[in-house]
Amino acid sequence: MYVLINLFIMRQPILLAVLFFIVLSCESQENHNCLFKDQINVKHDLCGYVDVPNNWEKKANGTTEIAYMVIKSKSSNRKEDPVIFIQGGPGGVVLPLAHVFSGLSIDIDRDFIMYDQRGMGFSNAICSGLSSTFLDIMAADIPLDQEDEALLEVSSDCMKTLTDPNFKMAFGTTESVKDIEALRQHLGYKQLNIFGGSYGTRLGLKYMELYPKRVRTSILSGLFPPEIRMYDNICTNLNRSLDKLFNTCETDSKCAVKYPNLKNNFTEICKQLDLKAKTFSIDNETLVINKQDFLLLVQQLLYDRKTIAEAPAFIMAFKNDDANTVIQSIQAFASRLGIINVAAYWSVMVTDEGGFNNSKKLEEDGKQYPNIASGLSLFSSDADVLKSWPSQNNTNASMSAVVSNIPTLLVSGEWDPVTPPSNAKRAAKSLSNANHVIFPSDGHCPMNACFFEMAKTFLNNPEKAVDDTCTKASRPIRFD
Repeated sequence: MYVLINLFIMRQPILLAVLFFIVLSCESQENHNCLFKDQINVKHDLCGYVDVPNNWEKKANGTTEIAYMVIKSKSSNRKEDPVIFIQGGPGGVVLPLAHVFSGLSIDIDRDFIMYDQRGMGFSNAICSGLSSTFLDIMAADIPLDQEDEALLEVSSDCMKTLTDPNFKMAFGTTESVKDIEALRQHLGYKQLNIFGGSYGTRLGLKYMELYPKRVRTSILSGLFPPEIRMYDNICTNLNRSLDKLFNTCETDSKCAVKYPNLKNNFTEICKQLDLKAKTFSIDNETLVINKQDFLLLVQQLLYDRKTIAEAPAFIMAFKNDDANTVIQSIQAFASRLGIINVAAYWSVMVTDEGGFNNSKKLEEDGKQYPNIASGLSLFSSDADVLKSWPSQNNTNASMSAVVSNIPTLLVSGEWDPVTPPSNAKRAAKSLSNANHVIFPSDGHCPMNACFFEMAKTFLNNPEKAVDDTCTKASRPIRFD
């Protein structure tokens, strides 16, 4: 999933290009009371920390800090219920990129809260820099069944830190939800309007479940609800988006002429990579791309409508040994790795989903699709990594569907390769007051003018049926 993302410089989830709405919703006077004030390059009214228990079940284990920032509304019609942005990932940072994420402020009449979840960003980050080592794993021709061992090896120092008796921090969605409630109390707001993307939707839903009276509305994009297992359908979800890509290109006159037989060429690449990886040169270093790496790069391109349009060119460039085009995509992916704190990501996932039969489910899912049966680099290794990843004991981690009547706007992109519209449809079954909107030409977590207008209207009239007319006017993907 990896981050809310198709909008930002991100690994995914995960999940991301630079947001085109980087405009602050209000002018602010800076009033700094926090140690990270000089690291935020955006006007704001308040920033600081709230102390929360390292482990909400074992409060004697000391505390950790949750870093936050607030941009207050200067509107004469200011509302008392703010919008709080909940990032995806897990492990996606916000405050170090506040100048980007501040552009997600939906309504000038409401305060906008941003924060970093526990163990990442400015919130006492754990094992910073681990993400940067992942490119080394991709650069080597390591079989998928050995990739988990390589990931654990480069993570060995981090794991020593997490298993040190002095390290007391627990992770998981329930822990993070309680942090949000502590932040709400700290800031003094009676109710919040939740705005979450990707993994942030799981946090948002769980907050709705545990603190229903504290939520006025929820806007959730790229649904990853608690009842859906991440590792059960990775290949199915990718295959669905690939089929859409191939079918769309075949029926699009420009794409069909420029990239003929795209599906057959993709299949041919996969068969060749089954036999031998391809080698490219990047910054005077050798980069070996095997089949699982290729599939991961294609998956990443399917996250956002802009990069969806570039996917056929990448596939054909790979087939034709066009190193420049391939390397550009690899470099873009490498730059996105830094937004995810991988140690925090695994620490959350081992608590949320580590107890499920992930490896077997992932293997069963992949067998249905011969071209992608080998799995996706880094993603498909997660299931085995979680078996060894350390975590603090946490028994309060229910992963069942959230039942709620809170007004909720569910948003999906038809092209989404990781959290397809079916995720939102499934979540909506237990959300009696939910509207589900699908953007036909977008990928993961659609963010565009139509979305922002719809979200603002919903915020001000949450009991009114959502008018999704603007989604019908969405331009189709253009394969120039």
